[in-house]
Amino acid sequence: MSPADAPGCRETVILGVNGFLVPPRDVETLASAMERFVLEPELIERMGRESRRIAEERFDVHKINQALIVAMDL
Repeated sequence: MSPADAPGCRETVILGVNGFLVPPRDVETLASAMERFVLEPELIERMGRESRRIAEERFDVHKINQALIVAMDL
């Protein structure tokens, strides 16, 4: 995963854990990040697993709904 280092992407990527952040419009850095996946294909599975774990941990609908209920004092 090599999203742009931009709002929305920064919050979901932990550098080197589940992806790489690339400055917007930086073709060379993007190509280097993509090349790492070619040279180290094991990163694809490891980072994919971590992305799922992070998504389930941070963005689970039940956890988000519970946090909203508490925040709204319902």
